[in-house]
Amino acid sequence: MLAIFFLVLNLYFVVSGPVLETDSTCTSPCKAIDNEKINVHLVPHSHDDVGWLKTYEEYYQGTGQFNSYENAGVQYILDSTIEALDLNSERRFIQVETAFFWRWWNDQTNQTRNKVRKLVNNGQLEMINGAWSMNDEAAAHYQSIIDQFTWGFRILDDTVGECGKPKIGWQIDPFGHSREHASIMKQLGFEGLVIGRLDYRDKGKRIAEKNLDFMWNTNDNFDDAKLFTTMFPDFYVSESGFCFDVTCYRGTNITDDNIDEKVKEFAERMDTYKEYYQTKNILLPMGGDFTFQKAEINFANIDKLIEGFKNHEKYNVLYSTPSCYIQAVKAEVDKNKITLKEKSDDFFPYASDSHSFWTGYFTSRPASKRFERIGNNLLQSAKQLTTFSRINGNDDDKNILKLRMAMGVMQHHDAITGTEKQAVTDDYSLQLDGAIKEAQKPLSNIIRDLLKKKEDVSVDLKLTTCLLSNISICDTTQNKDRFLVAVQNPLAKTVSHYVRLPVNGDNYKITGPDDEEIKYDLLDTMYDFSLINGGDHATKELVFQAVDLPPLGVKLFYVEKIDGTSKSYHKFEEITTDRSFGDKSNGFTVDDKGKLTTITINGQVLDIAQDFYFYHGSAGSSASASTRASGAYIFRPDGDAVQVTPKLKVQEFAKGGLVDEVRQVYNDEITQIIRVYKGKDDSYIEFDWLVGNLQRDDKGKEVITKFTSTVKNNGIFYTDANGRQQIQRQRNKRSDYDYDPSEEPVSSNYYPITSKIVIKDETQKLQVAVLNDRAQGGGSLEDGEIELMVHRRDRSDDGFGVNEVLDEVQFGKGLYVRGQHYLTLGKTDGSGAVFERDLAHKKLLSPLILVGDATTDELALDKLKEQFNFKFEGLKTSLPGNVQLLTLEPWKNSYIMRLEHIFEKNEDTEMSKEVTVDLNDLFTLFKITELTPVTLGANKKIETKSNFITRLTRALRLSDNADLKMTLKPMEIKTFIFTTDKNNDGGEDNGIIDGKDDNNNSQALRATSVLVILMSALYMLL
Repeated sequence: MLAIFFLVLNLYFVVSGPVLETDSTCTSPCKAIDNEKINVHLVPHSHDDVGWLKTYEEYYQGTGQFNSYENAGVQYILDSTIEALDLNSERRFIQVETAFFWRWWNDQTNQTRNKVRKLVNNGQLEMINGAWSMNDEAAAHYQSIIDQFTWGFRILDDTVGECGKPKIGWQIDPFGHSREHASIMKQLGFEGLVIGRLDYRDKGKRIAEKNLDFMWNTNDNFDDAKLFTTMFPDFYVSESGFCFDVTCYRGTNITDDNIDEKVKEFAERMDTYKEYYQTKNILLPMGGDFTFQKAEINFANIDKLIEGFKNHEKYNVLYSTPSCYIQAVKAEVDKNKITLKEKSDDFFPYASDSHSFWTGYFTSRPASKRFERIGNNLLQSAKQLTTFSRINGNDDDKNILKLRMAMGVMQHHDAITGTEKQAVTDDYSLQLDGAIKEAQKPLSNIIRDLLKKKEDVSVDLKLTTCLLSNISICDTTQNKDRFLVAVQNPLAKTVSHYVRLPVNGDNYKITGPDDEEIKYDLLDTMYDFSLINGGDHATKELVFQAVDLPPLGVKLFYVEKIDGTSKSYHKFEEITTDRSFGDKSNGFTVDDKGKLTTITINGQVLDIAQDFYFYHGSAGSSASASTRASGAYIFRPDGDAVQVTPKLKVQEFAKGGLVDEVRQVYNDEITQIIRVYKGKDDSYIEFDWLVGNLQRDDKGKEVITKFTSTVKNNGIFYTDANGRQQIQRQRNKRSDYDYDPSEEPVSSNYYPITSKIVIKDETQKLQVAVLNDRAQGGGSLEDGEIELMVHRRDRSDDGFGVNEVLDEVQFGKGLYVRGQHYLTLGKTDGSGAVFERDLAHKKLLSPLILVGDATTDELALDKLKEQFNFKFEGLKTSLPGNVQLLTLEPWKNSYIMRLEHIFEKNEDTEMSKEVTVDLNDLFTLFKITELTPVTLGANKKIETKSNFITRLTRALRLSDNADLKMTLKPMEIKTFIFTTDKNNDGGEDNGIIDGKDDNNNSQALRATSVLVILMSALYMLL
């Protein structure tokens, strides 16, 4: 047996191979606490925005046109901080934004990288938060939040290894804090969370009640959902008079001459702060925006400050980290049986002072917000298709690398929020556009390989996306007589989808996957888009339904332009007497002014109006709160909302076989189509709006859409939290503190709406919901009303740092924005919520549409049929209606899969039940051979009692029929790393880190895995 042991050990070293110097032993960074004194935890940090006043690259390089007042270079922060830490083992620093760390790491030598690993291993450099960026919590969707945390964790694993796994959330600058985001933090395995911005009245009350440390009940659906949460006594920057950074013009260095004075001054400040907390611990930041570019100056002064308190009778001042602070507080809470107060909702809206509600950014830069949502949609489809490509033998998945990163940047709290300079917005768009183009490059060949009947087929289907179809531009569909349409369904259930394509022809023939001829409608476009940029715009839209798209599957359609004029062409004509659209099941009516009067959903009729209004944005000075202006952050209307027009300039309709549409032209700024589709599952009314070139006088203009119904909701309404949990709101009311709603009656009642807003009439047992296609601000300011802000153009800067007026211009005009709202009506018994959840997922992850030129002989229909199937199914069966496959993507030498239960407790009698999913034989291309449960961020294994034997039997191939049934509770997300029965799982996506260390951490992990397998075998033999 001893011989077998040494054989195993020898095999381990043979497999592991040479690696760079690294020590995986993680040392606790926490210094001893003095239980007899107040412990002041100094946390050196640099808050580095991934774009704001300068672009991501300018911030990293320390360049850019705004360097005169934003002299920030992140590379110098990391360079000098690593050197300063290495000089003194007592020092501590936290690193937060992985996007910058990755950019810096790629420029370093092996010697520097080993130094960083040593600092991480011994606890001097602690990786905190760990996401690609510090994301916003109002406008970001949960799928994108999870993705960008996962990608950040991945980079940390591949660079600094095990000791760099983040344990604490650090959300110090987002403009308000979300309950769902806190729930995500809990599910990532975080031990605590540090937040920064909450309403000044809330903060004042918490200070008075010693409530800056508290327990946040992040999710009512889970048994273990409480997360320790804390905040600073003031703000996230160094205390006034104790900022020693080169960026601090008022800071005073500590010298032998002034040390006593500085200690006294600091202690007096702590005399105030110690009353804010229940324990003998104070959390104090040392740093701020882009500080520590010359780190030794900072650290040398902090060293002196700590030394000055060495024998202080009251205060123990020490280098610390958020994890050490939380550890100390928890220990004291447990020891002294201290009860921390609890919170259950969120921290929206945020007001920094009077008249300053940060609710404008919920809507700011609506085009950018929509582009981000499109990027996520394409990323999920690309990840799925790339997974199938890897399964089929293609190891290259680098096409999705840039999109992962660009989407991580877009979640930043000065990106998705729209609170950055215009030049930075343009750079974000440039990054995302380039990443999307890179991601879609191989998709045509991937789809070809999924559909081909024989291995030797090499025809190029020439498939590509049409990202400009929203302004009626798509060269292939406009200018080719024959073209292919591939429709990929990213959902794990069968769906039907209406494909809308810009065309210029008069008559078409569409052939479906089963050789059937597909019915279509041909409609005029909603707008003469040539007025926007003078491009080659189509005049019509071709609309057909792609029925029963298989889960994670693809259907191919063949479109031919034919002679003659189609009977399916429905030209817009003036509305005269017929003012009903749709049918008895789903439809709407308009009045003689062309505006909505009623909707019918599933046969139930509701009186409801929809109209556009605008607020005059205050154009006051940003010098003080009393004269605060509306701007990128702040929404401060000057008076009540003004109706755009009592009567429409144009009211037209078109009735087709698939869809009825009413076109409304309000004026040169606003055009809208109200439409109802005629499928049996299309129980909603769509509002397709175009708003732009907003004209202002001496004030800003902030446009809203308002729905006014007979619903009596008694001041109660519901908004989603990042697309998941529903949060109850009450007009003019806060759960934790009192405020005067008359100060700002509109903006104080605005909340972030990422996915939907709902009002309910408990007497009539009905609910009305409006779903949106991007993050927006809105609320219910009167009973029966729902309003959503769609566009903003202001006159003044609001004075919160961006130093630029929110005034988007494109092609010489105020920016035009196009978007959709989806209005639906249902019962409060749960059936309404079920449909809303289903619709939200269908609109979030719409089928990916790709088109290809089919005018060549090899792409004639008869030849295509010989070589290709026109349908591919990714799953053998749809998942249950309450389960979504949230993630399917390649991951190193394996894959990630996430399953989520999409309903909350008590949301619906049936759909809110626990549900079991059998992963055995679920996928068409592969079988799962090993399934490892991991935390939400995919960076930590979740150990269960059966894990060891399960891993062992799978490794030794003793069981090919392992139980792969997974049970999900309401709102639960389960994450897995899995391998398959195909032999190409080893196609690892190297090259993420520039090749100075040959992925040494990945090698070490593989080596460790082999050791576990071999030692397991030895265990069985013994």
